[in-house]
Amino acid sequence: MPSCVLADPCPATPCATRHARHASSLPWGAVIILTGLLVLVGVFSAARPAFAQTPLDCPLPAGVTPPAAPRVTAQQVEDGSASLTDFALAARDHFVSDLQERTRQQFAYGRCLIRQEGSPWRSGSTYLVRLTPDGRVYDHAKDMSLSGRLLTPVIYGAILHALGISRAALTGPAAVLAAFTAVAAGDGGPFNVPDVPGASGYATVYIGVGLQRPFVLLAGFNLSESHLVPISDEAIDYGDPPITARDVVDRTTLKAFVTAAGEYIVELLESGDLSALSKVRIALRDPNGPWRHGSVYLAMMERVSKQILFHGGFPDRFEYRRGGIARDVVTGELIVDQLIAAANSSPEGGFWEYYFDNPADAFDSAEVPKVGYARVFSGQIPGPGGTTVPIDLIINSGFYLSAEGTGDLRGVLENPGPLSSQSGVRALWGWVCDAEMVEIEIETAQGEVEPYRAMYGMERLDTLETCGDTDNGFVLLFNWNRVGAGEHTVTALVDGIELGRAMVRVTTVGEGAEEEFLRGVEGECVAEDFPYMGQRTRLEWQQESQNFVITDVE
Repeated sequence: MPSCVLADPCPATPCATRHARHASSLPWGAVIILTGLLVLVGVFSAARPAFAQTPLDCPLPAGVTPPAAPRVTAQQVEDGSASLTDFALAARDHFVSDLQERTRQQFAYGRCLIRQEGSPWRSGSTYLVRLTPDGRVYDHAKDMSLSGRLLTPVIYGAILHALGISRAALTGPAAVLAAFTAVAAGDGGPFNVPDVPGASGYATVYIGVGLQRPFVLLAGFNLSESHLVPISDEAIDYGDPPITARDVVDRTTLKAFVTAAGEYIVELLESGDLSALSKVRIALRDPNGPWRHGSVYLAMMERVSKQILFHGGFPDRFEYRRGGIARDVVTGELIVDQLIAAANSSPEGGFWEYYFDNPADAFDSAEVPKVGYARVFSGQIPGPGGTTVPIDLIINSGFYLSAEGTGDLRGVLENPGPLSSQSGVRALWGWVCDAEMVEIEIETAQGEVEPYRAMYGMERLDTLETCGDTDNGFVLLFNWNRVGAGEHTVTALVDGIELGRAMVRVTTVGEGAEEEFLRGVEGECVAEDFPYMGQRTRLEWQQESQNFVITDVE
């Protein structure tokens, strides 16, 4: 008789925690409260480990040399050992000189550091904001959700005055470039708007790397929503996508949505209009526009450096930070690896499935999966003197596989669970309040989908409070050997509407003609110290269920 011994899950420690009576001592389901630079990512199921979604620091990429700190740091301004003027000019000089010779990855890492609290660039109320020459926020070290917004005329007028620029002289693109290029040779100066709380700081100008475009650099200005022109007063070109965020309900509409977004963004980039590029952030982030609806939003990453240039769901958490710090909240895998693999899978990009925080649901669970679609988009940004700068972007979006957007559909696919292991003949089940027909679709690793009709109307007393009745259960008896070993996606459809989805890992024991139903074999084994220490559980192969079943516990 073959023997069977449970693998020790904790070889370096006492293993009492593997027994059912000690389940409460396991780390599963514990919400990890992380201080400092970690983010609390939500409420997780008691059946899964909790993973911190995103540390808000800047991990140093392999092979990248950290940039030198500015000669005057934000901390020195905060402790009074240096002036705001010294810090602003040190930052300006750093942008002009040190970053000129850096690789794209080094440059991206430097941009991340500028946003990081506690770095030489940001401490307390001392941080940097960049503006385009028309007074639009290009990036905001403290609150990236304000990027793209326009300063009020009175505040920007004060900044121009501090720089020594006459607004009347800004008559066209050539005049604007000439005026800002001229003042870039000077130091700028302090500004203050007495009647506007917080509207003060230091302003200077530098010419940006690569495109040789001027930027206004602000230090010490605690720029907030109150300093900006309302979005309703802006003229924003939202484009006219054939599929909007509101229309995204499945893979087909998701792919069309991302494709339309990529074409819209590349067109604006190739226009070379910095103001239009800033405005696109408003368009992509506006919940009342075509590019953002509920939990459906866009994100954009620079392909080479992996720097996240835009994130419609969590701008302050991710923008200007390098992809590779966010993990799948169930599996712990790096999301950026899945995203890049999908984008590179074909010229038209590809899909992947993962688990991620839902910005539209403060109480979402890690058990709710998300389907993502990513694609590479390339173009050329016009530079000075007829030159161009190549761009290579990965643009992605996704939708959550939950009942969101399904109207009054109430129910859940309970088994199989996400990422569960399956074998033999098993039942798939769940419940839904009202249905004419429940189908279970099972997708093979090769992408083939087979629908199976489930029995519906079984008594479920636990659904009485939610549904008002109890005949709401559905079940499907299925032989997993039919689909073969590997990863498979299970989808429950209620009258054609998706109720839930789970990816499972199937293991089979048959070979050749016996692959679907293994016959004529016998086997027993004993699991030592299970379910409790000192007990032995006997398992016996059962042909009918194509699985081992418990026959005795000693």
